[in-house]
Order: sequence, then structure tokens, then C-alpha cells
Amino acid sequence: MPICIAGMHRSGTSMVTKLLFEAGLYLGEEADLIPPGPANPEGFWENRRFVRVNANILSLLHGGWDYPPAIPATWNDGALATLRSDAERVIADFAGREPWGWKDPRNSLTLPFWQSLMPGVRVLIVIRNPLEVAESLRSRNGFSFPLGLSLWSAYYQRVCAAAAPRDRLVTHYDVFFQNPRGELRRILEFLEIPVDEAGIETACAALVTELRHHRKTARHLQRSGIPAETVALYGALCAEAQWQEPKPERRVARGREAAEEERRVDPAWSDPTSLDFPGRPERSPGRHGQVRLKQQLAESRARVAELERIVSEQQRLLGERALLLPNQPAADRQSPRGEGGNM
Repeated sequence: MPICIAGMHRSGTSMVTKLLFEAGLYLGEEADLIPPGPANPEGFWENRRFVRVNANILSLLHGGWDYPPAIPATWNDGALATLRSDAERVIADFAGREPWGWKDPRNSLTLPFWQSLMPGVRVLIVIRNPLEVAESLRSRNGFSFPLGLSLWSAYYQRVCAAAAPRDRLVTHYDVFFQNPRGELRRILEFLEIPVDEAGIETACAALVTELRHHRKTARHLQRSGIPAETVALYGALCAEAQWQEPKPERRVARGREAAEEERRVDPAWSDPTSLDFPGRPERSPGRHGQVRLKQQLAESRARVAELERIVSEQQRLLGERALLLPNQPAADRQSPRGEGGNM
């Protein structure tokens, strides 16, 4: 049975997929794998053919990885039906290569499409503290915290709605820095991949612990003032992943050390400063908590509305161009859309 690996961008899906690859999961021809990049120096472990189908699905629905589109009434009719033959060809090339799978955070949004082609597909969902994901997206993409958190919620709400509990397994990013061998063994057993202890040792030896950034805990969540629904969803996913945070070590901190510790515990909800983006003027620190969150949510909504206006205008212009150039191939009439790197 094929294995679909999903989860929000910057949640550790690449790290987990690399471990599964080392343990024997086939991901496709090496030439089809997206090479490492600055956003993921250890590799994305994504098959560009699956990514291309996912990107086209989101584009046809007038969305993208960073703008989840509305859920369609059906995933099999209309323009989406034209992508079925492309997806079927990709799947056919994996015949006889079990165990095989594919990883793409966009799977969280497009899973029903793939389920229509592969009923009963197993789904591995990788989660990470939403504050860490929001911090990573701010560092990499300049996203505000509210935008990062809203994307986190949308991805996990949709993938959990699509994947029945019997067909999915949730794993937490942090467990691989506590008990990687035990967790990898648990995943392999669920996916019905033969457990080879030597292979597990080889896979876990490839972990790069230095890449562990943006550590946040349940305490940070409780003090952050993020929506209660997001906290509840994260708690439910942690329970399903059988993940419990280790008890914090007692620390003695005085003076400046104590102030620095408090700063790390209470996350800043202000916009990026000149330290985040050199060359920008320094901004005064924003207020923390619910008031600041509401303000940023309003700013995010305004930004989304403006983006929707721009997209609508571009679609109108493309439509006019299509009428003027009726014989031009459709692919040439579409403007390219950039894709975000994944982790």
C-alpha cells in the first residue's frame, strides 16, 4: 500500500522522510527527487512529479501552498479531472516498487484527490509545535505569526478530516530528538514495512541534531494568547502521536540571565524587526497577547484581501489574453507560480 507523508511546511516532514528512505522506503528515481537547497540543506526528499501534480491542483482551485483554496464539492470532475491521467501515470511508474511513498506538505490539502486514485492509502502526519512553525515561516518567508498559525491550523484540520484514524499515524517532530529509534520502529510497524534493526541504526545515525531550531513548549503556547482552537488541535494531535514533553530542567538564573530566560519563554508577537531583515528600519516592540494578536489578524486579513484583488485582476488579464490568442497552448498562457521550500 502506498504511503502519503503530510504535515505543515517546516514541521519536519523532510527529516522523517529521509529516515524512512534510509529504512527502505522507495521515493522514486534519483533524478526525480528535488535537490537540497538553502531552505533544506539536508534535502527535501520530494518527488518533483508528485509536487507538480499537487501544485497544479492548488492552482486550478485558485490557491497555493500558502493560500489554501476552498474545498471543492468533488475532486474528480471539471478541471481537476484533467490531472487524473497525469497522476495515474506517476503512480503507475511505482508499480512493483513496494514499499513506496511520496512526501509533500501539500498532501495535507490535496489528500482527497489521491485517495480517489488509491483508496485506503496510508497517511503519515508529522506535527510540530505551531509556534515553532510560525517562527520558522517568519524567518524564511517573512510571514506574520497569525498567518503562520492560520496555515498550521488549516493544514492539520484538512488532513485529519480526510484521513480516517485507522489509515493515519501521527508523529511528533520532537520525539526524534528524544527516542528516534523507538519512534521509527513504531512508524515502520504501522506502515507494514519490515523492521530491520541495522537499517534503523543507519537511518538514525543520519539525524542532524544541529538543525534543531525554534524550541517552544506547551508553556509557550499557554502564554502566547493564540486561538484556543489551535491549542486544542495541537493537544489532540500530540495525544494521538503519544507525545509528552519532558519535564523542564530546573535552572538558576539571576539578573540579566533571568531576563533573557523570560524573554525566551514569552514569544514576541511583533512584526519582523531590523534584526530579522537587515536594512529595514527598527520597529518598536509590539504588545503581547490577545490585543496584539487581534491587530495582526486584521492586518493579515487586509493582506489576503489585497492578494485576492491582485489575483483576480491577473486572472482577468489572462482571460483577455486568451481571447486574443486562441491558438496559443494553455501552458504558455499561464504565469509561473513560485513554490515554497519544505522541511
